[in-house]
Amino acid sequence: MRRFLTLFTCFALLTGCGAGDRVAPWRPVLVYKEKICFSVDKHDILSRYNVSFTQGGTYKEFASTQRLSLSYPASCVKIALSPGYTYGVSYTLNNINYRYVFFIDHEWDVRSY
Repeated sequence: MRRFLTLFTCFALLTGCGAGDRVAPWRPVLVYKEKICFSVDKHDILSRYNVSFTQGGTYKEFASTQRLSLSYPASCVKIALSPGYTYGVSYTLNNINYRYVFFIDHEWDVRSY
């Protein structure tokens, strides 16, 4: 639970949450062992993403890219994920900011928070 609260706080900061601002909506991504698909609709445009995780209670940025213009299948990004971690994702799709938090167990099952 502590990991979730730490990641949620980090995402609130990443999405620019402040007084009167709304938190980015929750939108799942497709997670595979070596890639994350932000969308499988070729009409969607991915323009930014950030993948982070917590290790020992410390926030670490895993992958981050700004100023993209990718549609499917290029919106599936190769990222070497490791089991046993809770990951947080914030991304912009069709000019809308989204977020998602998930855990990968040691059998590579993905669990959403």
